[in-house]
Amino acid sequence: MTLLARALGITASECIAYLLHLYAQPSSETPARTSTLTPVYAIYDHRRIEGYFDRATGALNIPTGPGAGQYKTPSGASRAVITALRPQVSPIRTGWSFWRLAETGAQLKVLRDAPARTRTPTSPAVPAPASTTAATPRAR
Repeated sequence: MTLLARALGITASECIAYLLHLYAQPSSETPARTSTLTPVYAIYDHRRIEGYFDRATGALNIPTGPGAGQYKTPSGASRAVITALRPQVSPIRTGWSFWRLAETGAQLKVLRDAPARTRTPTSPAVPAPASTTAATPRAR
């Protein structure tokens, strides 16, 4: 589990939550959910802020509370929350780690990192070397 978590760039507990989330997905016999909105939350300055991450566009919406609004990126939304609650603190954060999935508690980055890190077993990581069995005449 530790190796998988390290490969995904997350903690072991986040890895477990992510795997549970993957295996809890509906089977092919069950109609897939059509909504691209994923409920997320952040806890900052002892407050829980709710939001919705749009997987299709990458935008994050905070319907009410500190930083309420529509943001193009999770990082923009995290900056708004931090500025609203503690303006004296530098708001520079990565929103992919700031926001968590409401369903599992895993960092939002599991949605971004997981598909990019998968490789089909049939695609080789390194191309096979050219065959050296055929004789090739040398030019002199």
